[in-house]
Amino acid sequence: MTRVRFPYPAHIYINNSMKTYYLYQIKNNLNNKIYVGVHRTTNIDDGYMGSGKIISNAVKKYGVDNFTKTILEYFDTAEEMFAREKEVVNPEFLIREDTYNLRRGGFGGFDYINNDIEFRKRKNKKARQSTNFILEKKWGKDWISILGKLASDQAHTEKSKQKRKQTLRDRGIQSDASHMNIPEVHTKRKKTLQSINHQQGSKNSQFGTCWITDGTNNKKIKKEELDEYLNLGYTRGRKF
Repeated sequence: MTRVRFPYPAHIYINNSMKTYYLYQIKNNLNNKIYVGVHRTTNIDDGYMGSGKIISNAVKKYGVDNFTKTILEYFDTAEEMFAREKEVVNPEFLIREDTYNLRRGGFGGFDYINNDIEFRKRKNKKARQSTNFILEKKWGKDWISILGKLASDQAHTEKSKQKRKQTLRDRGIQSDASHMNIPEVHTKRKKTLQSINHQQGSKNSQFGTCWITDGTNNKKIKKEELDEYLNLGYTRGRKF
């Protein structure tokens, strides 16, 4: 990793134990994407490379030696530091395609994300594009189909089936319909359906409909439409 610094403020030379406040930029030398953040430390050489999720993953992916960290400005207080970060890492900066930043700069930057729905949509889209790029690089352009098939194959293995059945048994649920063959269960179910008028009257999925045919094709219609179709030459019923 390459570090580039502006000159230290005078008080840092005098007392290295004092806290240092600075604004920095981290640049990926392979794709020129950047991350801008702030840091406060008592050790200027602590190797800090940002705490953002995306920049951290990028450093792991490409290796720290492929990044250059530049300290842009020093500050006397945390308030000055956060105020400056808010100016630099603004909404326009966040939606750029060459940035790793996810939240607006300044203290409480996540409040901006939480309160701006359109901004969240843009950043989520950017994050999805980054994820898609990684998956495509690993699995190829048909990564969606490939991963879908892998998941499907995994779900249909005998081991997965047995695991699902065991989970259902642990919850007291029958894993198949074999219990429906028991006469007592069948009778109880029938009585329950009768008591709630299941599929009776308006609860029947066929309620208010009828079949008509032209001698070749069958058609299900609403009963109030029957006369209209009879006048067109249809007859009531179905032809098989």
